[in-house]
Amino acid sequence: MHEVHLMSQVVKSVEQALRGIETGKLSVVRLRVSALSHLLSHDLSSLQSAFEMASLGTTAEGATLDIVTVPVSASCRRCGATSNLCLADIACEVCGARDIDLATVPEVVVHEVVVTE
Repeated sequence: MHEVHLMSQVVKSVEQALRGIETGKLSVVRLRVSALSHLLSHDLSSLQSAFEMASLGTTAEGATLDIVTVPVSASCRRCGATSNLCLADIACEVCGARDIDLATVPEVVVHEVVVTE
């Protein structure tokens, strides 16, 4: 049920962003999610269901959840190579070392909301 709690936080953020907008209907909430986020271990339909539950009775009710995966930049301490990681198994793509530095990126960000007239 962690997904429902997270989606409740997303809905709160969206409602705050739309506060004061009188016209239109929210149709899409687009999230940018780190490629290393545990959230991506869930299938999209379960995340959409959690979003639907969290949005009942809010301005986000009826909107579609869209997830954009963002790769995480990493640099290898052993060979110095830099790469973008999209896998849960974190290792240097060049030499295979697991001694890497990951760029700090937010796990989940409300990237965009689409309101239709």
